[in-house]
Amino acid sequence: PVLERTWAQRSGLGWIGKNANLINKQQGSYFFIATLITDLDLLPDDPIAKDYCGTCTKCIDACPTDAILPGKIVDGSKCISYFTIELKEMLIPESNKGKFDDWMFGCDVCQEVCPWNRFSSPTEEQQFKPIPEILNFGNAEWESITEEQFGKIFRDSPLKRSKFDGIKRNLRFIRSK
Repeated sequence: PVLERTWAQRSGLGWIGKNANLINKQQGSYFFIATLITDLDLLPDDPIAKDYCGTCTKCIDACPTDAILPGKIVDGSKCISYFTIELKEMLIPESNKGKFDDWMFGCDVCQEVCPWNRFSSPTEEQQFKPIPEILNFGNAEWESITEEQFGKIFRDSPLKRSKFDGIKRNLRFIRSK
């Protein structure tokens, strides 16, 4: 694996925030990091040595599952994003009941409260725009979606990562508050 955040920080793109995301002064933390491996001799930008989070603890205080720990560490065993995207088991631990709000895929609470994200702007990239078919989905639509419909609607979406069964599991869990 390539540790993109560390390399991005070392290249001067930003600093690692308390929420373990790379933060850029102009864009906050709402961006993707890509990696290009080459044998070219390139001059790097100066790394950002300063941690501009300072004494702010908004991300730590806002995390609904207390997954953000000291030392810029996110405890995956508590993180909503881990449970709703990466977890392969079919049961989410009961100790998380009532903490997921309506998050059925991922969680951006730590980014939503980060003061640096007030400088970010919504993307113009069409692939990152909401899928029109689901904008008005209510409980009934999510409950009745079939695996075939899911495959068609989300074929080019990150929701594929959780798979149909994972999304259904997440929906059951957040409804069982």
